[in-house]
Amino acid sequence: MSAPTRQLGKLSIAGDMPTTRTQGHGEAPPSREEEEHSTSSEEEEEEEEEEEESSSEEEEDSPFVRGESTISYDLRQLPDASRRKAIAGLTGEFVVDKCRATHDGYNFHVSDHGRVHLGDGSMTCTCSDFSETRHACRHIFWLVDQLHRGVLSRRPSPGVPLSETGESPKFPPMHTLIGAKIEEIAHKAKWTFVAGPGSPADSESRMSRQEKVRDIISAFTETTMPEELRTDLVETIALPRTTEGCVVQGDFEATMFRLAVHDDEVFNSLRKAMPAGARAAIFFEKIQKKIHKLLSDFDNYRLTGAPRPDGTLLEVPVAAREIYQITRQIQKNINSRAPHGAEDAAQALIDLLQEISSRHFDAFEGASWGRIAGGGETSHDRNLCARLINQPASPNSLFVLDVLESLPEETLRQWAPQLKMAYDKIQLVGAPVQYTLKLKSLVTSASSGGHKRPAAGPSGSGRKRTK
Repeated sequence: MSAPTRQLGKLSIAGDMPTTRTQGHGEAPPSREEEEHSTSSEEEEEEEEEEEESSSEEEEDSPFVRGESTISYDLRQLPDASRRKAIAGLTGEFVVDKCRATHDGYNFHVSDHGRVHLGDGSMTCTCSDFSETRHACRHIFWLVDQLHRGVLSRRPSPGVPLSETGESPKFPPMHTLIGAKIEEIAHKAKWTFVAGPGSPADSESRMSRQEKVRDIISAFTETTMPEELRTDLVETIALPRTTEGCVVQGDFEATMFRLAVHDDEVFNSLRKAMPAGARAAIFFEKIQKKIHKLLSDFDNYRLTGAPRPDGTLLEVPVAAREIYQITRQIQKNINSRAPHGAEDAAQALIDLLQEISSRHFDAFEGASWGRIAGGGETSHDRNLCARLINQPASPNSLFVLDVLESLPEETLRQWAPQLKMAYDKIQLVGAPVQYTLKLKSLVTSASSGGHKRPAAGPSGSGRKRTK
């Protein structure tokens, strides 16, 4: 059997289709005038189609190529290899995740394809194509066209020449041409602009194309986290597929997953339908639900001894380990989603801290379901709050506070009252001095808006997504 997409290509609407019952019995045959008008309309449509085909052929024969900016470029001076890259770039569709100022210029993060650097010299890209030839790749040609649109006050005459560096000898070097207009250009193009140099976490923890697709598709579900979505689906852009090769018979979700990984148009359409800010808000909302479900299951176990449906007994060490995993998950996603989601992450962390501080007691004291304590177990070992705050997962780590400290100060400032409430609770549970002092420092900083701490990125979208 041929693939469904190949079968669709054989469909057509023919002019000699069978007459319907209404046409055969309920309507008069068309008049001579109607027939002449119909014939005339068909002839006009044929003429228009011929003109469009002729125009298309002329564009193909033209030495000029029009970029997305509508600027027309002359590629005749380029070698064949560079000309092909220029055409692929000028007519391609890419997305800039963000533009970041560096000590020697600007970095443009082209989604899933590489990072283009613009400085005093020739533009460079981290993609494999550029590293092999050291000449402009399609991403550089595409970005040059985007920057021309943002910086030139009027559209230049047709035939702007391009060189192997990707820039035009007709204009000053791009770095000079942009000058101090980069923020204005980024705003017009709707690119996120980050003023300071990137942090190691930011540059090392970005999502891959596959991870972004998982993130997008999982955002349409109620509880599924990105890493839980169809773990059987393993795709990579390093092993390309044709559109037909993406089809999985009887599995729409798998088909869409493959298409989004391999087809830029499908991927970009999904990104527009579910943008990064909305996905971040949805993710951290799910994180909060995950925390509440875990603590609810823990409370149910300590009171009744009932295991989870999967048979897990939520003893204090088990619950503590899962909570640590959640905090690491929050930290990872603060980095990979920056500058989005900071406020939602802060809310999740502060809520978690308040929930844990309210569980400073022997979890199984007075339990009537016959729990047998382990050898040498003390009431301290059965205290979830003491386990998390007094016994850190690693030396010098501070439960929740390390992650809160990585957030922008302006984000914490919005949660200053809730942070103060958490501090008041922590003071009552006998937390270590180091822990209490660190939390007090965060409260003071958030309340006064004083000294700026190192941040993972600027605050993201609003607390709640629009429903």
